[in-house]
Amino acid sequence: MMKDYPEDHPHSWVQQAKIHCAYCNGGYSQVQSGFPDLEIAVHNSWLFFPFHRWYLYFLEKILGKVLVDPTFALPYWNWDNPAGIAIPDMYEVGLRKNPLFDGLRNVTHLPPTLIDFQHPNNEGKPAAEKIDINLATMYSQMITSATDTTSFMGGELVAGKV
Repeated sequence: MMKDYPEDHPHSWVQQAKIHCAYCNGGYSQVQSGFPDLEIAVHNSWLFFPFHRWYLYFLEKILGKVLVDPTFALPYWNWDNPAGIAIPDMYEVGLRKNPLFDGLRNVTHLPPTLIDFQHPNNEGKPAAEKIDINLATMYSQMITSATDTTSFMGGELVAGKV
């Protein structure tokens, strides 16, 4: 439905994608801070989690308006749990007919391929070993390596740094 809106409509799929990409793909520079060659980058900074949380919050609100369902919420995908290590069927069944399908995206992740957090190091390894490596990677990233807020949340965003 959001894809049916004119591209300049604030609730259109295109506008929502632009909001996300603006903060992740070099949409803003640090020119006003005196660093015109540097971009503001949400990834790897403390802004990553809050930015994506408010982005999803407002996307849910827009979807609720479009669907005329104020209780609408996006389904939660627990991707670091063994049962959630593959892309959910709802995104894969009837893929090319699914409104979430984008033919320009890389399709190498499609079943029977597992989500691989350590690519390309897992190339050719058996599925069970990839799953073990993925789970160990998540445990390391979220528990053992995240000994302080900077390790867990990322560093502060400072003028002159990316």
